[in-house]
Amino acid sequence: MSGFSTMTLKDPAGAGHNGTLSAQLHRLAVLTAVVLATSSCTTTSPTEPKSASNQQTAYPIPSRQETSPGITQDDTLDTRIIAWSQDMSSARGWLFAQTELDALTEADISPKTEQFIRSQLLWLRGDLRQSNRFLDAISFNSIQEHDLLLSERQRRFQESQQPIEAAKVALDRLRLAPDTDSQISHSTVFDLISEASVQRLASELRRTEPSSDWHAWLSLNRAFRQGRPALLRWIAEHPVLPSNMVQLPSGLSAWLNAEIPTRIAVLLPLSGRLKNAGQSALNGVIEGLYTQFRDPTLRPDVITIDTEAAVTGKAAYVQALEAGADFVIGPLTKERVAELNGISQLPIPVLALNRGPQDATPAAIEEDFNMLSMSLAPDDEAEQIALLAWSEGLRAPLVIAPDSAWGARMRTAFSGVWTQLGGTIRETALTSPDERDNTTIARSLNTLSSEARITDIERAFEAPVDTQARRRKDIDSVILLAPTPQMAREVRPLLRFHYAGKLPVFAPSNVFQADRSITNRDLNGIKFVLPPSALDATLADKLPLHALGLDAAAFVDHFEQAQGTPGTVVFGNTGDLRVDSGGNVRRRLKPVVFTRGKARIL
Repeated sequence: MSGFSTMTLKDPAGAGHNGTLSAQLHRLAVLTAVVLATSSCTTTSPTEPKSASNQQTAYPIPSRQETSPGITQDDTLDTRIIAWSQDMSSARGWLFAQTELDALTEADISPKTEQFIRSQLLWLRGDLRQSNRFLDAISFNSIQEHDLLLSERQRRFQESQQPIEAAKVALDRLRLAPDTDSQISHSTVFDLISEASVQRLASELRRTEPSSDWHAWLSLNRAFRQGRPALLRWIAEHPVLPSNMVQLPSGLSAWLNAEIPTRIAVLLPLSGRLKNAGQSALNGVIEGLYTQFRDPTLRPDVITIDTEAAVTGKAAYVQALEAGADFVIGPLTKERVAELNGISQLPIPVLALNRGPQDATPAAIEEDFNMLSMSLAPDDEAEQIALLAWSEGLRAPLVIAPDSAWGARMRTAFSGVWTQLGGTIRETALTSPDERDNTTIARSLNTLSSEARITDIERAFEAPVDTQARRRKDIDSVILLAPTPQMAREVRPLLRFHYAGKLPVFAPSNVFQADRSITNRDLNGIKFVLPPSALDATLADKLPLHALGLDAAAFVDHFEQAQGTPGTVVFGNTGDLRVDSGGNVRRRLKPVVFTRGKARIL
């Protein structure tokens, strides 16, 4: 709820001079009551009272660490106090952690530790500039403290979507690694560079001294993106690996030495209601194999198996084995993928084109990781939207989503990443056919309450009020999880109508229609994510499953590498692809913004 800054009672002709003194006093009393009620409502989160018993139970203050000889406690970074604060902010939010920090005495915490924690809390609050100023002013007295400060900088660069800068810091930490228990590795540096766009990587290469160690790192990553011949040339030109590496990072050696399959079985629905979808994916796979393996002597043979005719995913897989296949692409539907998940052993690798049930644990992955699941899951987009909004210092979003299974899935994916980063979702608005979108948005932004208060005052004084309704002020962004462009075009004007038109808006790729440049002007300023195929004129008119097939063919060559690194292994048409700990291929899409009705890469 929000109060009013200025209100003027307009006096209709003669209305202010005809009432009795008692009537005027009555109206004044009503106005006073309304103002008091208004002032008691606030849109900002109240400061949580400090619990005296809390420190004795849930969050007891750890004792201060012993210091090294010659170093006073005022000059130390106490990792136990820092971890104590991080636990509180993760469980209760930054405001609670700050309240507890304010209650500490000089005997509990050193000034340096306090400054470090306040820097972290400012980051969680969204004050990025001040947070970094606090961090930059902290000195270090040991290699361990130096690594701690570098680790914090690396994390912030990553959360700010600055992977090249994060990689530089990671490389600095790597040089300290022999004397610390840091988990940093050469693969960490390489994987961070892989998160940069081609343009950003090229820009950094132009600014870097060609003979430097850093240039070798950058050129190694560029060579990997260009393919095997380019990487082999890089190896020939760099007999000594950068930064004292013993072997190539991120599974590159496994990729170079991987055996190419000789016969690939593609398991797709080639009949029935999903025939068109299956054919689109098959066309992509075949085109991708011809592109990936230009030498016909190295190109795998392809056999197709109709999963509809085979009835079950397991039966289709058995047919692939009997046909002599040494690699499987597919199945396409969740049901068929789930059937393969239940097989305890998979003699030949499987690259499924969908994810199984979320609550299922693939037996094949548990034992030998011989099955990876590739898909166009919208969850990846919701997660990336969270990272994109967080990188801009936004911390209090209004999430708008349909009240449906798809909407629930997207909200779960978004909130999972958002809370992991340390954020809280301020408000959620669920659109439904049972209620007008205007009412849903108005209630979420509290403009209905504001308009009601204006009406109460006008009724009390029998005169119009020269003011306008105001939205709540504790919302700093809008996450518009719209399943269709139409929903986005309907909701965006409502945000403007309810005084939220200037808030940053983030959305998934569903809001995009390449052939609607005029209508898309209503969406100007919305930031969203797109697969590279949507920006490619040769692929834009084809089904997304065609791009999925293209990437599946490219991924065949990186299957072994993907099992040994969490970093990007394919820079594909559906996104930059990596594998998570559950064997799911995750996509990183391109962040874009609507400008003059068209999508422009950020």
